[in-house]
Amino acid sequence: MDNKIDFRISSGLKSIIGKDLITNDLIAIFELVKNSYDANSMSVEIIFKNIKNEYGKDSKIIIIDYGDGMSYDDLKDKWLFVGYSEKKDFEKELEQMGSDFRNKIQNRRIFTGAKGIGRFSCDRLGKELKLYTKKEKEDIIHSLHIDWTKFDEDQKNEFQNIKADHAETKYLPEEYGIAGFKKGTILEISLLNDYWDHKKLLTLKKYLQRLINPSQVDEKHEFNIYLRAEEYLEEDERNKGKGDLAIINGIVKNIVFEKLDIKTTQINCRIDEKGENIFTELIDKDKFIFSIKEKNVFPTLRHINVKLFFLNREAKSTFTRLMGIQPKNYGSILFYKNGFRIHPFGDAGDDWLGLEIRRGQGWMRNLSTRELMGRIEVLGQQPGFKEVSSRGGGLIETKEYHELKKFLIGKILGRLEKYVVKGINWDSERKPKTDEEIKEDSLKLINEITGQAESPEIKFNKDLLEIFKEKETEKIYEVIKNIETLKKYVKSPEEKEYIENQVKSVRRAAINLERAKKETEEKLKEKEKENIFLKSQREEIRGLNHHVGISTATINNHLLILKNKLQRGDLITNDFLEQTIDKISLANKKISTVAKIITKAKFDMTKVKNTTDMVSFVEQYIKNVLDSKYEEMGVDVIVDDDLEFEYKFNSIGMIIVIDNLLDNARKANANRVEIRIKRFEKDGIELIIKNDGKGIPIENIDKIFDLGFTTTGGTGIGLHHVKDIIMKMRGQIMVNDSLKKGAEFIIKLKK
Repeated sequence: MDNKIDFRISSGLKSIIGKDLITNDLIAIFELVKNSYDANSMSVEIIFKNIKNEYGKDSKIIIIDYGDGMSYDDLKDKWLFVGYSEKKDFEKELEQMGSDFRNKIQNRRIFTGAKGIGRFSCDRLGKELKLYTKKEKEDIIHSLHIDWTKFDEDQKNEFQNIKADHAETKYLPEEYGIAGFKKGTILEISLLNDYWDHKKLLTLKKYLQRLINPSQVDEKHEFNIYLRAEEYLEEDERNKGKGDLAIINGIVKNIVFEKLDIKTTQINCRIDEKGENIFTELIDKDKFIFSIKEKNVFPTLRHINVKLFFLNREAKSTFTRLMGIQPKNYGSILFYKNGFRIHPFGDAGDDWLGLEIRRGQGWMRNLSTRELMGRIEVLGQQPGFKEVSSRGGGLIETKEYHELKKFLIGKILGRLEKYVVKGINWDSERKPKTDEEIKEDSLKLINEITGQAESPEIKFNKDLLEIFKEKETEKIYEVIKNIETLKKYVKSPEEKEYIENQVKSVRRAAINLERAKKETEEKLKEKEKENIFLKSQREEIRGLNHHVGISTATINNHLLILKNKLQRGDLITNDFLEQTIDKISLANKKISTVAKIITKAKFDMTKVKNTTDMVSFVEQYIKNVLDSKYEEMGVDVIVDDDLEFEYKFNSIGMIIVIDNLLDNARKANANRVEIRIKRFEKDGIELIIKNDGKGIPIENIDKIFDLGFTTTGGTGIGLHHVKDIIMKMRGQIMVNDSLKKGAEFIIKLKK
């Protein structure tokens, strides 16, 4: 016989969709604040009472909003209906209305809650709940009392058989201090499950601070959050001078980065509501650089806004001074859906876009979370972006989610990086470009970016074309080509005419430069022969000559010993011969190094002392003195922020170390070499020299520092010298034996 059997629901479901699903107190309050927002309230108050008392005794959290409130039917058919979501009904209604939906939502916020379980956040926070609610057109206030512990007494009890006590009243309890309550909802959560101390309340304030996207708050959708814990007023008074984040009581201020007036590079990008076009704008220190309109090639994406800011050293310093917190501890790229944060995206330490991995894997200087701050806004009814059920766990990895990541990296971050790295220079504090160089490279980048777009239209700062005053440029013909290319992407006849005139002007400048070049060619040749360095650095050169004299004497001495042994007919062992060759080779390298330094006029010899900053020394040597044979290979130096390391060392020896490691990379057919300098413990640094060449076979790693061992056809002396020099500097050198491609040498130095 066929039977139909009903499901039964255990009272234990309460904990599954309450404490187990809502994983901490901060998320619980976050969910209840979202409910106030969904109720169209203009503000919400979060009040903590008696929280310094004995654990749980008389402690309360009171949450007050002035939104739509609820009727008796709303309480019975919606609030007490487990799993019911008003948002889902609202979305179905919009689908049925078709194109008329705009009139329906004109004065209505988009719902943020979707699963109908946020109300169980109350169970996460405390054991009892008193709820008061009122609709504007009703005369009575409905109250509801729930004892959550009744659900835990016996899991064999059925969920629906555990009752909530309902009553009607005309007045609120006097302790709330609310006269003339017209509409809204009040939640009083008592017998709290956890202790709320000063540190936890400050963490809550920081958590709520970025709850709502500040750019979407206007008069119609204004929403303020107030935090009150009067027991901590004295602490607030003492902390007044430490900034807003050190004070608990008061309005929770939502910071808009661009209103901090930090002058930096930013990129703004949006996909229109229909998903047809992408609009991108790049601004550098309040100066418009270019904008581009292109066809959207991401079919699942629509109605999205993105703002990203590049944080150089100055921007980081200014942010810390204004906010009282370092950017890395504040967060990076935040994610908002219809105005509300999706956690944990953008929290300090969260790298949902994989920027740190991308930075570590790429030879180009990709930006990491520490150099970026911004926000992503997904707007409207977008079912492709769904929060995971575990609350606070991000989004379900749908097709839309993965396309969004591709869009962010390819169309936004990649373009910002190109401008920061190639346009204005990666680290402008160390080696800034001139205005002319920035304009030249900006034109090239605009063309490069536009060429990768689908049906592009561009606008750009016309000042970029005015790059030829009295100063000549080495890239003049390349610039002419870039300006001509821009013409095909602009639409208005006026802009096309302006570009044509600029091309004519640049061509005239090019002719004049050629004439001037011929007239001064002989003078330039004479100047090239002058050694400015020798004129300005006589004292330093005397010191270098001393090195040459010592090294020459060393070579002569060892050759004389060898000659005497041969004349006397003494037995010359292989060990003696190898040691002699080794010492002669090292002395010869010192002479070669000194010769190279002397021929580089820009090298600042004031850095070549017994004690100096090792970080500056390595950076300066790579930038100004490095042998031209390494130019095609490309060498990058990446240094931890503000890292300095005063250290007593032999500068000639350190140069020999760098040259040997770079020469080995060249012989291994490397295209790029990265020298990363970072802190090592408290009083040390690590120099990590990594190349993408053919690498070192695992069986050779233990032998590469042995005298005479070689796989490149060389003498087998270079790496032996390197290890000897590092050991004399009281350091260590080792090889990364876990690298799959290329080779990586790690040098550790401690004071």
